[in-house]
Amino acid sequence: MNHSISLSRGLIFLIAVTSGFTVANVYINQTLLVSMAGTFHVTPAQAGMIATLAQIGYAAGNLLLVPLGDLFERRRLIVSLLFLVGVCSAASALAVSFPWLVITNLLLGFFTIIPQILVPFAAGLANDRNRGKVLGNVAIGLVCGILGARVVSGAIDAHYGWRLMYWIACAAAVIIMLIIHFCFPKSKGTHAFHYGKLISSLFPLLIKEKVLRKACVNQGFMFGAFSLFWTTLVFMVSEPPFSFGSQTAGTIGLVGIGGAFATPLIGRIIDQKGAAFSNKLCMSFTLLSFVLLMAGQTSLIVIVLGALFITMGIQANQVACQAEIFQLSAEMRSRLNGIFMVSTFLGGALGSYAGGAVWMLFHWNGVCILGMIMVGIAFSSRITINRTTKKTILEGR
Repeated sequence: MNHSISLSRGLIFLIAVTSGFTVANVYINQTLLVSMAGTFHVTPAQAGMIATLAQIGYAAGNLLLVPLGDLFERRRLIVSLLFLVGVCSAASALAVSFPWLVITNLLLGFFTIIPQILVPFAAGLANDRNRGKVLGNVAIGLVCGILGARVVSGAIDAHYGWRLMYWIACAAAVIIMLIIHFCFPKSKGTHAFHYGKLISSLFPLLIKEKVLRKACVNQGFMFGAFSLFWTTLVFMVSEPPFSFGSQTAGTIGLVGIGGAFATPLIGRIIDQKGAAFSNKLCMSFTLLSFVLLMAGQTSLIVIVLGALFITMGIQANQVACQAEIFQLSAEMRSRLNGIFMVSTFLGGALGSYAGGAVWMLFHWNGVCILGMIMVGIAFSSRITINRTTKKTILEGR
């Protein structure tokens, strides 16, 4: 890490904005699924494969591309990835068949891992006293991108069709690429060894670090519950008693964006009380959200509140987990984050896939019960951490 770079408010803002605009590429498809299914004459469950494979691609990119942040100069790496994101977005807009669209979304997810190169970069520039706060501020951009993508894509789809959304994504990638090229500071990788050795170090790192394994399971199932909710929401509100379109489903995401502003609060709690306490608080909040959604499924107000609470709980939980694993090694933060995000988005892919299947069989009750089960598994991973491990992490090893 180049410590001559100062972590100014302007740089934090640039990182947050870039993270938000780029991560949106993984999520723009979720409110477009009904329209895509109509275009290519496939079932909702089949259309759900677009969301699933976009997240699998994102997980693969985290495994194979994010560790490059420990090897290469980050600005050049980010600019190259943004170019590929623009190409994949254009290819999605031009899709003439369902398999074509699935493949281009898989590749779009693979190349749009820029936020996970930026997050460890910001964590490395922060110190132990404010790392949680910095990660929380960056997470605002991430959450706004995740949920804002649904709002914008829903509105664009309702008025102009889903293809235009991908053209907009292509244009956004080009604009951000220029901003990064001219405004982002240069940095150096920490290690100077070959890519093969870099990738081969990932599995031993996962085996060695118990805290990393626990965080992977924890956020993997939490993010699975998050994807489960948002993937099925468009199906839920398109049926009676609501009978809304994709634009309304996306608009609900505006409420969820409010949850983004809980992440700096969780960051401060992390800095004061530790990541483990914050982690349990987030999981409890999310579990109660699914209970609320199941009990009040015929009320739009309850659905909106559930969207807000689930977003708050799960995104703040990610900040807590990252603050925990980033204490393990300053020199390997890109690799630690890469492994962590692989598990996170594999969980997200599982949630998206399971959402389509469970919706077809059990509708909203089944979705909410599965969400509770996923959060329960995440809770169990935290409970099994022994006191020695907790003490080790809090002391920064």
